[in-house]
Amino acid sequence: MFSSRPDGMAPDVSFILPVYNKATALPYFFTSLLAQQGQFSCEVIFIDDASTDASRSILDSFAAKHDFVRVISNDNNAGPAIRLNQGAAQAQGKYLALFDCDELLAPDAIAVMLELARDHDADMVHGKGRKTDASIEQAKAGMIGSDIDVKTFDDALDRILGRGMVRMTWLVERVLFNQAGGCDPDVFIQDESLPLRLSLHARRVIDANMVVTSIPDAGSHLSVNKMQQHHDRFLTYANFLCEHPEIASDKRRKIFGKCISAARKAKRDGAPFNTLDLELRYLAHKIGLGRNDPVGLSRFAFVFQNLSGIRRPIKP
Repeated sequence: MFSSRPDGMAPDVSFILPVYNKATALPYFFTSLLAQQGQFSCEVIFIDDASTDASRSILDSFAAKHDFVRVISNDNNAGPAIRLNQGAAQAQGKYLALFDCDELLAPDAIAVMLELARDHDADMVHGKGRKTDASIEQAKAGMIGSDIDVKTFDDALDRILGRGMVRMTWLVERVLFNQAGGCDPDVFIQDESLPLRLSLHARRVIDANMVVTSIPDAGSHLSVNKMQQHHDRFLTYANFLCEHPEIASDKRRKIFGKCISAARKAKRDGAPFNTLDLELRYLAHKIGLGRNDPVGLSRFAFVFQNLSGIRRPIKP
């Protein structure tokens, strides 16, 4: 059974949990957190992003009952990326546990992730989520156990530029988070910007084929807005290219390609790109022509920045 940190000592794990209008799911998520098995100390930091439902009062009730729970309240809705950074800035644990508060944790999620991090000297550990048609009241999260397919990558950036590591099912070292600067504060949803930025500084990333969260039907998710996804994916990679000119040319090409891919998908879903211009840029990239730098993306960035119906961060 996990415990709160002893007085004057840093905890092993800090849960950093942004919340916006999760009142329906929060009691069930928190129950799965309290049910965590294993010998580790923790603190739990909820960051309320100006919820308009009962989330804040529910969080306050958690804090009133448990001395390891802290609630950070905010008067304006800034977005999960900024709120995750805000919570991490106050964390004291060696590791940060990063999850969505409308999912259910496997009972041994943290214990297994900690063991993998320590056994493989990894500063990033990623698990998987499994969707269920059950409501959150009826959903169950099973044990992970020991039969796990574990892959380790010393070139974390190369792995992150692959596929399938965008769920918020992370255990990462706090030192790494701080070194990377956390989430991109210019992108509303952090799902892709966080692992990308972390990977540039990581020693080793673990991609484990284990289900650490059950994802029930708990209401609306930011990720169901496809245009928001395309917008945030484009800006994530375009910003990263601009901030890191030192990245090797083969990786720059992959990053540039992700930007073009995001623009093409946005065009398919109704964004007003010039079709000929976009397809010519795509073909040029495919055959290795043109420079893979942010200048070549500026006209696409302009379209994304002027899309309506997109949620953008509000910086403090």
